[in-house]
Amino acid sequence: MVNKTAIVGSIASLGVVLGIASSEAVAQTSHETHSSKTEQTGQFRRIEQPLSNKVAITLGGLGLIGLELWWFLLSKPKSQKAVTSGGGIQEVTVTVDGGYEPSHIVVQAGQPVLLNFHRKDPSSCLEEVRFPDFHIAQELPLNQTTPIEFTPDKPGRYEFTCGMNMFRGTIEVQSADSTVTAPQTTPAHHTEHSISPTSSVEATVTPEGIQEATITVEKGYQPQRVIVEAGHPVRLHFQRQNLSKCYDQLLIPDFAVAVDLIPDQTTTVEFTPEQPGEYEFMCGMKMNRGTIEVRTSKSFQPQDKHHSMMQN
Repeated sequence: MVNKTAIVGSIASLGVVLGIASSEAVAQTSHETHSSKTEQTGQFRRIEQPLSNKVAITLGGLGLIGLELWWFLLSKPKSQKAVTSGGGIQEVTVTVDGGYEPSHIVVQAGQPVLLNFHRKDPSSCLEEVRFPDFHIAQELPLNQTTPIEFTPDKPGRYEFTCGMNMFRGTIEVQSADSTVTAPQTTPAHHTEHSISPTSSVEATVTPEGIQEATITVEKGYQPQRVIVEAGHPVRLHFQRQNLSKCYDQLLIPDFAVAVDLIPDQTTTVEFTPEQPGEYEFMCGMKMNRGTIEVRTSKSFQPQDKHHSMMQN
């Protein structure tokens, strides 16, 4: 990868060298011409610079302007499409060295994204990377790879920058339909490929009448949607396997839940949803999210229904 800082420095150095060279040439020519004219007439006269000096200075200036225009306006950022792993995670490695490479990343909306930032540049400007639209501000230790996870819900272009807002990159989020390039044999096969079968689950009902579900916290939340019924208590078990600081805390704002999640342990939260609707749960940095779908209560039966019938 070409170091952008080195190129910018080279351009500046070239400008200084050309400036010094042209100044010395003009000064020398002016001195010689001035001395010659003074000896002949003893009066000040207008000094005409040689045409070669004018041409050299003009070409040097135009060259610098051309390099700057190409660098800042015409040079295209390197683009890369994220690779989707077996777990449905879109993953890209970004090298941090005089900027970001790739600086343009293409992902799909509605699926988790994992960006691995490998920092090689010791510049203090690149000590931190920020994703304002996703409320992310992450330190990047030198000569280490730092993973950053989030899930873009809507198509669009989202910028990430260094801590001093000098170096920038772009996340291009495309809709799910735009990534389908090859026809599928049957619609059912395409649906099975695109949607994880465990992305949604209905809570089971304990003998005590509590709606219960377990959610794994690893690369996002699995399942991402839990279906329950209104008017009955809900108990969710969060098993945290991801060490990212983003998952240090769990928030369910609509039910006033804010708890810490301890790595490699299970944390249980309980609440009772009274009204049907969809309620979000999220990590502490509001990057990764899931949904609690509350349906109208219809046929709410504990799992020991057979046992209850035997007692009656």
